[in-house]
Amino acid sequence: MANPEPGPGFASAGKDFVESDLERLMSEAREAQVESPVEDAPVKPPNVLAWAGVAISLVLISVAIHFFWPAS
Repeated sequence: MANPEPGPGFASAGKDFVESDLERLMSEAREAQVESPVEDAPVKPPNVLAWAGVAISLVLISVAIHFFWPAS
């Protein structure tokens, strides 16, 4: 015999319980963040000279391969 489906009262009661539990957790999280807010980490700009050095070295390697790699 197949399992009977629960009545609408059981499904809605379970859903209400989950929603109220979720709301309780969310309100506790909001209160905790108000008490001690999380600050954003300072954003450090990228080092342009390091990236320029990498780009130049890659170009030089590419040019060296083009001129000095033996062609078959």
